[in-house]
Amino acid sequence: MKTEYLLNIRVRDALAKEVFMVPDDTNVEKLNEMMLLKQQEEVLVTGPNQKIVGIITTNDLAKSLARGIDRKTPVKFIMTPDVVFMPPDKLLLEAKSEMRKLGISRAPVLDKDGNLLGLLTAKSICDAFSNRLEKAVEFHELILDNVKTAICILDDRCEILSYNKAFEELFRPSRIIKMTPSNFLPAPLVERIKKGEHPLEDIYFESKDNRKFTLKTCRFNIAGQLSGVILNIEEISNVISLIAELDKVSYKLSFMEKQMSSLKDRECCFGELVSKNPQMMKAIEMARKIAPSQDPLLIKGESGTGKEMLANAVHENSTRKSFPLIKVNCAAIPSNLFENELFGCEEGDFSGSGKYGKTGLLELADKGTIFLDEIDELPAEIQVKLLHFLQDQTFFKAGGSRPIHVNVRVITATNKDLESLVREGSFNEELYRRINVITIEIPPLRERCEDIVELVNNFIHEYGNFYNKKIHHIAPGVLKTFMDYDWPGNVRELKNVIERMVILSNNGEITEDILPRYLRQDYLTIDTTIEINDLNKAADIAEKRVILDTLKKYAYNKTKTARALKISRSTLYNKIKEYNLEK
Repeated sequence: MKTEYLLNIRVRDALAKEVFMVPDDTNVEKLNEMMLLKQQEEVLVTGPNQKIVGIITTNDLAKSLARGIDRKTPVKFIMTPDVVFMPPDKLLLEAKSEMRKLGISRAPVLDKDGNLLGLLTAKSICDAFSNRLEKAVEFHELILDNVKTAICILDDRCEILSYNKAFEELFRPSRIIKMTPSNFLPAPLVERIKKGEHPLEDIYFESKDNRKFTLKTCRFNIAGQLSGVILNIEEISNVISLIAELDKVSYKLSFMEKQMSSLKDRECCFGELVSKNPQMMKAIEMARKIAPSQDPLLIKGESGTGKEMLANAVHENSTRKSFPLIKVNCAAIPSNLFENELFGCEEGDFSGSGKYGKTGLLELADKGTIFLDEIDELPAEIQVKLLHFLQDQTFFKAGGSRPIHVNVRVITATNKDLESLVREGSFNEELYRRINVITIEIPPLRERCEDIVELVNNFIHEYGNFYNKKIHHIAPGVLKTFMDYDWPGNVRELKNVIERMVILSNNGEITEDILPRYLRQDYLTIDTTIEINDLNKAADIAEKRVILDTLKKYAYNKTKTARALKISRSTLYNKIKEYNLEK
């Protein structure tokens, strides 16, 4: 099935028809009561002649109440007045992209006469794609039932989940007695599958009635976790491997799942990346500019900073967005299997992939993008072969003599200093030059404290929806702890902490008592119990306290801190080092 079938949807097919509207003279207190009662995420504000003049979300209302606004204030003073309207015939993907660029997550839809048809939201967009995907899955099942090869799907406990008509005709499963793999496979073969010996290629076996078969197995993952095994069984014949085709379908469905999962009800700067930090905003702006290009991209940053999210955003804003984004963790693949996984194996090669060959990840990514995370872990011999591929987009499969040409954009990422690895001789210098055409460095979370509140809100909203919990309050002490903490695990660590606290929350509140134990410490505090017996020591402690308080005030921005203290940056750095105040 072509990807266009899943993506060619119009705005009119994704509308939320129930729209809540209030006059612009409604006061904040009444609006709050109405939105809580009707459980509305947003309302449209109308002016004279029932014309839409603004929009208010629960987030807007919460921020206004948090700032202490007078509850009798008319909503026209807190609404967002610049309402963006969408035409009903616009492609849904185009509307989604436009909303992302404008930083909005909802838009009213008007017909040509100006009549309101409904509201386009991130949730309604996601629902529209989900409905279309369900039809695609039904169509896929119909295809499997018309395939002549017998297919049986096992779960992670080696129990039968389903099978197609060809399997049913081959083994005649009983409708009364529960069928297990032992009913049609020899016991030693069942044990190999249970022990996780995968993939199995071209395994020959005989059934109890002396019929001979070939077996191939393929693992499959759902949401990044091993979910089971696909058995491909044929009576002996020269059938082309179905596994490669199933791999391609699996990757395409995975691609569509990633497309839909990115449609979250949040305000985004670029994909899922949100920032107010100048350094991060520069990185995002560069990523936005280079997304349409075809050049290799190298993303640098500590673990957990969002390198994969940036790669996702670049792909989704490129001309390749309708084709797969294949992700490869170079540290997770054994070096002796890397060549077969990345470049594939030629038919007839017996290096471990069977006589029918194997389609490599580069070939699966044709016309799309391949993301090589932890590129510094790439084996030396694969570095050379990847370099040759980058030169002309051509490669040879293992054991093959026929050049294969594909059109793939390469995005790489690392948390190591590749220049140092080049100097040490552990990373190919020419490959480094090739992948380093464009480099974007993502700053760690400790250097972008101004983003923490926005990230916390987004994660609370995400996990609140996922676990069906309405979080309406977060204690100020929790936010202060988040601002003071160093976050060595960066955004990933913050996300994990928020998920834990949402799960443990009670009555819609996130409080200090459910903070992880290691976060309940008072970071970077000054011991005021030290006995001071001379003026010099007293002056040092006072100076240390002033510098620390100013650093916290300006979220550890060194330039602003130095300006506030009326000292040079070099002096500030010396004082930070002297008093051991580095965060």
